[in-house]
Amino acid sequence: MTIPNTGDDLTAEWFAYALGRPVRAARVEPIGVGVGLVGQLYRVQLDGPGEPATVVVKLAGPTEESRFVPTVLNMYAREFGFYTELSPRTPIAHPATFHAAHDPATQDTVLVLEDISGRGSAFDQIVGCTLDEARPAIRVLARLHAAFWDDSQLADVAWLPRLGDDPYPVAVPMAYDMAWPRAQEFFPELIDARVQDFGDGYSARIPGIFAKLCEGPLVLSHADWRLDNLFFAPGGDVLAVDWQLVDRSVGPRDLSYLVTQSVNIDDVSEYRRAFDEYLADLGDLGVDADREWAWEMYRYGTLLGFVYPIVAAGALTIDDPRHVELCRALLRRSLRGLEALDAFDLPA
Repeated sequence: MTIPNTGDDLTAEWFAYALGRPVRAARVEPIGVGVGLVGQLYRVQLDGPGEPATVVVKLAGPTEESRFVPTVLNMYAREFGFYTELSPRTPIAHPATFHAAHDPATQDTVLVLEDISGRGSAFDQIVGCTLDEARPAIRVLARLHAAFWDDSQLADVAWLPRLGDDPYPVAVPMAYDMAWPRAQEFFPELIDARVQDFGDGYSARIPGIFAKLCEGPLVLSHADWRLDNLFFAPGGDVLAVDWQLVDRSVGPRDLSYLVTQSVNIDDVSEYRRAFDEYLADLGDLGVDADREWAWEMYRYGTLLGFVYPIVAAGALTIDDPRHVELCRALLRRSLRGLEALDAFDLPA
């Protein structure tokens, strides 16, 4: 059987092949419309004996244009590799995998995953959450990092790059330069003279920021640890989805991304409290991270965080108001974090 390219290819016959059991009918429903820009996401109800009765299916983008960025960044191969190679070693909760296939030549990709929507609830990232509400996500993040702290075996995983490896130092500045004028157009109220000067010179600093975040003990970084990708379960557990951007980088980078992109901080001392809680969680798991080094990486992660809402702004249109408001929220939080952690002028 070939790898499906669209939802129309997700037939009962294909699922019978993929799952190895009879399937009489497959009812396919698109989900995440307007959210996933590089792929297709479906929830499928399966009629027939056996479990699961419902699955989530991820496919590659339907067009060459939609596949361009994930092909350059090898995103499909990374998520396929995570679910087929690293998932068994990953101690935090994430969807089970029932079937996976990837063709490096065509980039055709399919993942048939557990539907975890009933196991937890999600926050709206535009609204954000408090630091107390984000506390379980910090604790679970520390568990992920502790399991792979300074793990030399990760360097042998061919599809798993360091954050500073090609194509990032070239591709990301190009994407930023294209998007920065768009961000200024949409969010003039957030861009004062200081931010303007900072943003104008930011592109040249990106390769140095990447290199900095590859110094010191590296971990398996989720690299997209934000509210839209996290399901908060009863009892304090957190389930993580969307592993397309996994890489090897320093752990505090993931922490700063969560705190400065998803959390509403009212008291600037909460930036330090989030950091202290993360280090305490690592310590409880047997990881004695150097505090001075970790704080520096936390600040550099905050510096890197500015690139996300800007690059996302490059795809903005007035026809997608939710996307606009999401980028506005991310940019506002990012700028507040840069100010609070004195990260605007970090050398890079």
